[in-house]
Amino acid sequence: MTPSLWRSALAGLAAFAVPVLAWAQASGCPAQLSNAAFDAALSPEAAQMRCDIERAATIRERAQKLYGVRFDSLIEIIDTASPSGATYVYDVSAVEGALTLDARSVPDGAGPLCRLKATLPRDTAQAVSGLLIEASASSVPDYGPREDVTHNPDGSRSVRLVIDSHDIITRAQTTSGMRSFSRHAGSDDPVNRLNNLVIGIANVSPGWACSAS
Repeated sequence: MTPSLWRSALAGLAAFAVPVLAWAQASGCPAQLSNAAFDAALSPEAAQMRCDIERAATIRERAQKLYGVRFDSLIEIIDTASPSGATYVYDVSAVEGALTLDARSVPDGAGPLCRLKATLPRDTAQAVSGLLIEASASSVPDYGPREDVTHNPDGSRSVRLVIDSHDIITRAQTTSGMRSFSRHAGSDDPVNRLNNLVIGIANVSPGWACSAS
């Protein structure tokens, strides 16, 4: 290859690499995304899923340091950007025939530490179990599409693609083993319905207790 062709090739590679690396850095885990971006064996969805698993691990570790607890939970839901702007971790565990919920705020720096401990009502627990079974299906993807789904009065659905995603990362013990999922909060499938059910119960609970961090 002639020097001029080499220079053109390198310039093209640089032009490709710059936006990829910028996207990776904005995602919060540049090493995973920048490496995955050049891995032909990984799809963009698989690369982003890898990133979200790393993000969840970082938040989980921060929660463990703040609260001194470690969960071997049935379901872990991490809301990376709740409407209040805070990050929350929700753990659903099976205890003596019931499902319990332990929800914690996880500030990144200064901020109140808020925690909720509750036992899910029987009907709610049954709904959680049913959605978990649905989410276990092999047809349910790990990384879901970034779209807002609206259910219309006539029964149809309106779908709008989103760029600025509100990510909720879920880890669950499914019928096929431990799986991780990543969803935009406005999407609609068994995983997102499971997330919304658990987070919704926590949002309306009067049992939150808060203290300064």
